[in-house]
Amino acid sequence: MQEKYCYFNGAIVKVEEAKVSAFDIGLLRGFGVYEAMAGFNGNIFRFSDHWNRFVDSAHTLSLNIPITEEKAEKVIKELLVKNGHDQDRANIKFILTGGTATSSLEFNFETPTFYIFTEECAKIPQEIYDNGGKLITYNYKRELPKIKTINYITAVNLQNWRKEEKAIEVLYTYDGEIYECAASNIFLVKDGVLITPGEDVLLGITRKVTLEVAREAGLEIEERRVLESELQTADEVFITSSFKDIVPIVEVDDFKIGDGKIGSITKDLMERFVKLT
Repeated sequence: MQEKYCYFNGAIVKVEEAKVSAFDIGLLRGFGVYEAMAGFNGNIFRFSDHWNRFVDSAHTLSLNIPITEEKAEKVIKELLVKNGHDQDRANIKFILTGGTATSSLEFNFETPTFYIFTEECAKIPQEIYDNGGKLITYNYKRELPKIKTINYITAVNLQNWRKEEKAIEVLYTYDGEIYECAASNIFLVKDGVLITPGEDVLLGITRKVTLEVAREAGLEIEERRVLESELQTADEVFITSSFKDIVPIVEVDDFKIGDGKIGSITKDLMERFVKLT
């Protein structure tokens, strides 16, 4: 079996050599941020966009980023080669915490814990892209929704239920509005208009690229608050994420979207997105 490597606190090391302190505030208090991106044949998809979001997340929690953008990009490319992921698709992840706690609720800004790792992409069955998937809804709104923290407690707790329901994702709804999925953004199409929640959600990079592609295609776009009731009258629905790209949705809970088939606008955006990757 090929050795696996990660970047840990300033150096590329074997994965088994990367040891986090038992007193790391990320473990003790869940205090940290996370970033995830896709690699295609050794190249990082929209790295600058991901880096900028990572910086925003870190600054929101007053975390020290111990690496430059240029160095991080160089490290990722080296890891993709060392881990044998430079000839296919890979997942790339950053984790940044405050480091070893100095008291119950404090940490030293100068000594964060930071690591980067790459892994094989767990692909969604092609059948989902060909025929569409299902969402289930859950009443929840993330704390600090505009940044990518390491708090995935709710998402993790819902995975067994998601699998039982044969759903591809869990859609968070709250006070009659839809927000985002556990690890994806959501889009609706109604009367040719592309609609997506624009407030109190993580602004995904694949979401951003999808909006760019939609504008190039001449679509009318609305970024706004979206009512949960709009799901039942939508003509098309799809979700987006770095690890899934654009995934068509034909069912939510116990009702079908539109005629239960993938819509033409979703298909077109999927085709345009694939050309970029």
